[in-house]
Amino acid sequence: MRAIRHETLAGALGLESRELVAMVGGGGKTGALALLARELSAGGSRVVATTTTAMFLWELAAIGPVVMEKSLPALRAGLGRALAKGGPVGAARGVDDNGKVAGPATGWVDDLWTAGLMDYFIVEADGSRGRSLKAFGPGEPQVPSKTTMIAQVAGLDALHNPLTEDHTHRASLLAQALEVSLGSAITTHLFADCLRAQLQVLRQRWPGARAVTLLNKSDLLDLGSAGLEIAEDLLAAASSPGRAEASSNTVMIPDAVVVSSLREMTFLRVVAAGGD
Repeated sequence: MRAIRHETLAGALGLESRELVAMVGGGGKTGALALLARELSAGGSRVVATTTTAMFLWELAAIGPVVMEKSLPALRAGLGRALAKGGPVGAARGVDDNGKVAGPATGWVDDLWTAGLMDYFIVEADGSRGRSLKAFGPGEPQVPSKTTMIAQVAGLDALHNPLTEDHTHRASLLAQALEVSLGSAITTHLFADCLRAQLQVLRQRWPGARAVTLLNKSDLLDLGSAGLEIAEDLLAAASSPGRAEASSNTVMIPDAVVVSSLREMTFLRVVAAGGD
């Protein structure tokens, strides 16, 4: 493995000059979305943030002014006007009685991206009910087809806890998928197995998108070393000679792993030996 420290989340994720980024998983998606929007906008890029599921209006409004329109043409026009004023912009179709916005459908996101309105489109494409680890449910995640990078987020604070709904969203589904007992201790290896199960879905459904695993909350309880252990577990097959063909079918490997603390703004990008 090779590990390189970066000053920004955008740098650690390896973002290129124009990206449609989908955030999935749990344990820091909304925080990562907001931080990316600020970083990229500060560099002069046109940035739009949204969700293809639901998020609180205040969370989206904290990023920038929210353009809310019920039709795609109106949303496209409104975003164009808002972006011309500078700074990151939020996009939504409406808001419910609980203060949650309904984001544009994945097809709308693809259309807006193709229109070339923005340099970066950052999408929260999944829900986790505040849990740091999760299993994808039916119809999840809601990733636009033109996504260029998927950031697979997980919170390291789920480690050493029992695999129950208190700590993991859809714990029963995850236990069944991994063939372990509900309530089993979440070890670093079980944590990595959960991420591999997610990656299998992501790689199969969106093969054209890069996938980077973002392990957040490394500052808690000295979890940075555990994050590196999980990174090594996830990347090990990519470093094993003669296993590349088998690995592509049986072991899901991210392009990189970022061990991070969004709170302390520390970002360590980990890649397999010989990787970028």
